[in-house]
Amino acid sequence: MEGIPKRSDIERILSEVKDPETGVSVKELGLIKAIDYFPEEKRLLIRVDFKRRTPSCPACASIAWFVQKKILDELYKEFIKFEGIEKIEFKE
Repeated sequence: MEGIPKRSDIERILSEVKDPETGVSVKELGLIKAIDYFPEEKRLLIRVDFKRRTPSCPACASIAWFVQKKILDELYKEFIKFEGIEKIEFKE
């Protein structure tokens, strides 16, 4: 895809990427807090909030980690398609 994602592209991606456990979009879950673009580096910084989704049960934590990784992988695959993005970082 050309350039960088427009607001409509971002909205579409956040609506299409789903939590594999619930099938609810990351937009509906409120997992994405901010998206910043640094044009000089062609870098996208996505701030996520998984705190509410991290279980206190130690055995459940590894499952939660896999779910979170799946979500981040899907977001990466969608945003890296844009020519103006060469690097994507995720921060909590």
